Amino acid sequence: MKSELYMKIFRILIVLTLVSITSFSQKNAGIEEIDATEKTLRDPVTFTHVPFLLLKITPSAMLGYNNVFQYGGEIVPPFGKFSFSFDYGKGKGSQNVSKYIRQNQSGNQNKMIRGEIRMYFSDWYPFYVLDKKPFGRYYAIEYAQSQSDKDLQMATGVGGAFLPSFAKFNQVKYSEKTQAVHLKIGKHIHIHRYLFLDVFAGAGLGKFSSDAPQDLEADSMPLHYSFLTNKNLRNPGTSGYYLSTTAGFRLALPL
Repeated sequence: MKSELYMKIFRILIVLTLVSITSFSQKNAGIEEIDATEKTLRDPVTFTHVPFLLLKITPSAMLGYNNVFQYGGEIVPPFGKFSFSFDYGKGKGSQNVSKYIRQNQSGNQNKMIRGEIRMYFSDWYPFYVLDKKPFGRYYAIEYAQSQSDKDLQMATGVGGAFLPSFAKFNQVKYSEKTQAVHLKIGKHIHIHRYLFLDVFAGAGLGKFSSDAPQDLEADSMPLHYSFLTNKNLRNPGTSGYYLSTTAGFRLALPL
């Protein structure tokens, strides 16, 4: 009888031991899983401090018709959700990526300035940490102003709008100014703690005005250009409003 009692007690102890070990293992696994999840949300990139200034260059600005080498910075106050960004750019037609522009409009000179106010998202679970200034997503309102001194071909000859086959194409210089206000959305992608990729897109209202060259003949044709560039050219001596869009990417060095 005693031996049977001892065996029952022994079996009960084994069962309790197995249950305890299983529960402990599951608890530890759960804790490790929670820690890993929290670490993923909390520490996507390790930073020694919150940046107060981001130095930026915009490679995508060099790819457009009015190509510019654009650089600037973003000032990040240590309070609130807002930051302030400023950019300046300058470029030449002879440095354009388009072979047509390099050959036919090498004298183009382009200048631009941009300024924007950003508001970063916050507390958007589960990305609440990534959305903190200046690490995550943002809205922005941007003002952009540019001046382009163009060196283009215009057709001249007898016949007005129906020029004969012997019409000439002359190089004509004129200047165009644009102003635009954009609403934008963007995000900082963390490549390294010392390198962010700032991607953005937006749209808004733009205004343009261009001077009328004095040396044009009365029977000048509208601009002569390729299908690759006609969306970016406006006839001299005109002005008006247009739908302005913007998109691109910046490389940012956080300090």
